Amino acid sequence: MEQSLFRQEALDAANRGNLGIVALYCPPYRWLVISVVIFITAVTALFFIFGSYTKYESSTGELLPENGMLVVPPPVSATVVDIPVKEGQLVKKDDVLMVLSSEVSTQMGQTRQVIAENLVAQRERLQQDLQTLAKLHNVEMKGLSDTIASLKLQQEQLRLQLTHRRKQVALAKLQLDKLNAMHLEGYASNRQLEEQESNLLDSQARYQEYQRQLLDTSQKIVQAEQQLHEKPLDDEKKRNDIERQLADNRQAMAENEARRSIELRAPKSGYVGMIMVKNGQMLNAGQSAVAILPNNTNLVARIMVNTQSIGFIHPGQRVVLRYKAFPYQKFGQQYGKVIEVSRTALSPQEVTTLTGKNNVQEQQYRVLVSLDKQTISAYSQNEKLKPGMALDADFIVDKRRLYEWVLEPIFALGHKISL
Repeated sequence: MEQSLFRQEALDAANRGNLGIVALYCPPYRWLVISVVIFITAVTALFFIFGSYTKYESSTGELLPENGMLVVPPPVSATVVDIPVKEGQLVKKDDVLMVLSSEVSTQMGQTRQVIAENLVAQRERLQQDLQTLAKLHNVEMKGLSDTIASLKLQQEQLRLQLTHRRKQVALAKLQLDKLNAMHLEGYASNRQLEEQESNLLDSQARYQEYQRQLLDTSQKIVQAEQQLHEKPLDDEKKRNDIERQLADNRQAMAENEARRSIELRAPKSGYVGMIMVKNGQMLNAGQSAVAILPNNTNLVARIMVNTQSIGFIHPGQRVVLRYKAFPYQKFGQQYGKVIEVSRTALSPQEVTTLTGKNNVQEQQYRVLVSLDKQTISAYSQNEKLKPGMALDADFIVDKRRLYEWVLEPIFALGHKISL
């Protein structure tokens, strides 16, 4: 067997030459595909490098006047009688907002009416007593003056009589001295002497009686003058007592009328924001009846934020607002800025009292947001925002590059390892 110079495999491979040679085929648009792939890769890389993602914290709230809404409650339990104002009406300070009545009907009739009639009758009696006191004062003062004048006249007469009696005593004493001298000489009898002594004693007794009458008259004059001096003071005291009773009567009438017919008046000028009752409705003391919006006040958003979301919210932060009355899909989003964050969390009961919501289960913080605009553009018109409008709010709490969000787990792991 002949041995060949080439191996059998090489010869077999040479015999298969009819199959052709291997060739790599490149389509004519290969560079376009390569360019597209490179462009997409570059755009993706740039997007991750320069693109950013904003994190929001969402919550709900409502619009309120910046200076608050003035709620006017009744001071006592009463029934609504008349509501002379309408919602949206401009009112001035002390304008009547609502008329209430606390009348209660019993077997004796309407209690406040009966009390009012009794108070009117009492007032009339007191006024009559005051007039009677004035008349009696004049009469009694004139009577005391006349009495004093009469007593002084009587006093003068007694003084004259006393002068005469003094002279009579002196004459009787002189005659008795003469009779004593004559009796010693034997010219006068004992009987004459005794009679003259009796006359002297009688004159002295009359003189003393006139002295006593003069003293009594002087005392009466002093008493009458004292009464004349004290009478105005006594009558003034009585007048003051009656006037005090009249003042108490007027106060009782005012309080009765206040309970009978109560007028709720506007504490400040503004617009009637809300009327919360109807005619004939019974109101409890302190229950909200009318809300007044002060003039020239801007609206702010009051947003309640839970404790999990409050950490990154601070004054000056931007807020995205969406009013439920104006769907943002059609009217767009509005913006504002945080102006106040409550320092302490409000309990569920406090949140319920503040917002009127009853399904609050956790503590919340109150956040106030000033609005960039007090109106919203709707159908080519600027519609004014109204208090009480509900809204959704998104607080912009963080903004990062996309690669930072992607690499955040690695950064966090490295931070833990370094600790």
